[in-house]
Amino acid sequence: MNNRITELLGIEYPIISAAMTWVTSAEFVAAVSNSGGMGVLGPNAGQTDKAISAEDMAERLTKEIRKVRALTDKPFAVNYIFPMGGASEDPFTNAVFEVLVKEDVKNVIAIGQIVVERELKRLKEHNIRVIYRDLSPTAERLVEAEKAGVDALIVTGYEAGGHMSDHKISTLSLVPQITALIKVPVIAAGGIIDGRGAKAAFAMGAEGVYMGTRFIATEENPASIETKKALIDVKSEDFIEFKSGMGHLRTIPTAAGKKALELINEGNYEEAYKYYGDGFKIGMLDGDLVNGTISVSESAGGIHEILTCREVVEEIVNVIR
Repeated sequence: MNNRITELLGIEYPIISAAMTWVTSAEFVAAVSNSGGMGVLGPNAGQTDKAISAEDMAERLTKEIRKVRALTDKPFAVNYIFPMGGASEDPFTNAVFEVLVKEDVKNVIAIGQIVVERELKRLKEHNIRVIYRDLSPTAERLVEAEKAGVDALIVTGYEAGGHMSDHKISTLSLVPQITALIKVPVIAAGGIIDGRGAKAAFAMGAEGVYMGTRFIATEENPASIETKKALIDVKSEDFIEFKSGMGHLRTIPTAAGKKALELINEGNYEEAYKYYGDGFKIGMLDGDLVNGTISVSESAGGIHEILTCREVVEEIVNVIR
């Protein structure tokens, strides 16, 4: 299983759990890492409410990082959000950076609309490996990201969960385009839920997979059991989709999701945000299938059971080995 991703990150298998908002925790991250992949602490990891300040967020993140280290001696990563547009500094990004340095974290999954070079420079000055995920990837943008000096790229197709790209380009279309253009290792994301999808990604030139939805439906993930059951029960044709404040959003057809779609179709974007923005935590973490939204990959129709993180990793490895 050795390749440039396993060597870069010091992991056994090139399988990385996505930096999902609300539905990661130290216990979940450690479970992925202990299975031979790499877990990632996403925004609000291990929390049940929002931080009240950048300082509060930094304190919470520090505690979660230390919990991870108490549970595993394997590599893990932290989500790092570049200031949107790169025009100005962000106090939350600065706070995360200070935590990374203080806690000697060596891997980040950096997301943004562009690679912010001053952010990349200060991460690299502290020998932090930067895996970059563009929010709306195109061939041109990812070539520019490589030129900026990132260590690896996550290439995300439109099939992915969470806030999707502005461009409706599938994983099948995007990954081979990028692997033909760049030299840094590529990690494929979007619609990959098992070994067959991972094998296809490797056939297209990827050297790793980045998976969110499949890992939500695991025993160790902090998402509520109601969320996991809804994910297992949904059919791929059931989803509703709309333009959100950042890319597109796909959700299981909850009452809140339907209301958001109705308001957006009426042009009432500010009111719609109350349903899909605030509703993200309510649906994903709390399992409120009425007032929340549950955004997962359109491939969720192929997930039929809750497994352990180790079982997810082992199934993939057995297919691609």
